[in-house]
Amino acid sequence: MPPVLAEGLVVYLIVNWLCSVAGLLLVARLFPGFQVAEFESALIAAAVVGLISAGLGTLLKHAGGPVGLAITGIFLVLTDTVLFRMSALLVPGFAMRGFAPAFAGAMVLLALNLALLRVVPLKENPLDSPLKSEGNG
Repeated sequence: MPPVLAEGLVVYLIVNWLCSVAGLLLVARLFPGFQVAEFESALIAAAVVGLISAGLGTLLKHAGGPVGLAITGIFLVLTDTVLFRMSALLVPGFAMRGFAPAFAGAMVLLALNLALLRVVPLKENPLDSPLKSEGNG
């Protein structure tokens, strides 16, 4: 990976992580069933949500196949909601009571991440495969 692309990826990941932390803290203030005990819990929870979403979330979204494509938005939000709830089971100080707070958290983080893609200037998508970035794909 070229150094400029690697640097862009690091900046993107850090900004994305910090936006996720801000989103978690915002949702915790707005929705009573959503709890983040302290700032450190938000930092860890944002990282866990991101890792679970990148790993298991990618598998689930691709497993949806044609159904996922037909109802992409709904499927994406429901998948993120389930992954959000799973993350809460793994992180002390991060909890939600019921479906509504998990759904709200998933929606806020999705909106923040979509906005982030518009704000952080990337010449290339650093998460694309190296073959695409070399012009072969």
